[in-house]
Amino acid sequence: MFDFNGKTVVVTGASGGMGSILCERLAAKGANLALCSVDKEGLEKLAENLKKYDVKVVCEVVDITNEDEVTAFMAKAAELGSLAGLANLAGLSIPGQIPEFDVASYDLMMDVNLKGAFIMSKHFANVADEQAIIVNIGSMAAINANGNAPLYCTAKAAVNMFSKAMLLQVGKKNIRVSTINPGGADTAFWGTRAVDKSKLMQAEDVVNVIEFVLCSDPCIQIHEISFESFARFN
Repeated sequence: MFDFNGKTVVVTGASGGMGSILCERLAAKGANLALCSVDKEGLEKLAENLKKYDVKVVCEVVDITNEDEVTAFMAKAAELGSLAGLANLAGLSIPGQIPEFDVASYDLMMDVNLKGAFIMSKHFANVADEQAIIVNIGSMAAINANGNAPLYCTAKAAVNMFSKAMLLQVGKKNIRVSTINPGGADTAFWGTRAVDKSKLMQAEDVVNVIEFVLCSDPCIQIHEISFESFARFN
């Protein structure tokens, strides 16, 4: 397993339910953390919680679809030391029917889910160490179409292909790229939507898989892992 002690991991969507859990686990492993989100209050709370660990932490409010903001943030991340991991957790879903969708909603979903992953991955790869790893968050919706969220399915399917294609380029620099495709989890992601949460995973279940991939041995390339709650089948 890869040792992140003294190395730096960049996490987007860090203040979310999964992000905050992952950050604490990485800090417990001795990883320095460069964390971003659009939730200033959530980042401040996370930063306070991470003070109990003997690691360096940078927290920034960053619009991951804005290349200038990402460039500045990645420069600060690099100041922490060796950049060894990137977890692109930030994501957004807007449910609705295609005939009723406006173009602004389409643009927003593609920007946050795909463009954000592209910009972050691009600038991370430019300064990352050899043996670094990029983990992008896809979705089971990229594999099994969801009639309630067709554009989300499309964006996450694109994330999967982006990861595969990027690997063919940055693999030559000894940087790995993996995609995690989780099914539904009980987080704030759903907002006010009516969802049977008894059929959902917990945030910790998804983080277990993200952590496994991030910490996997550099000699192993995990292309993608797709998983969901077994409760859906019983």
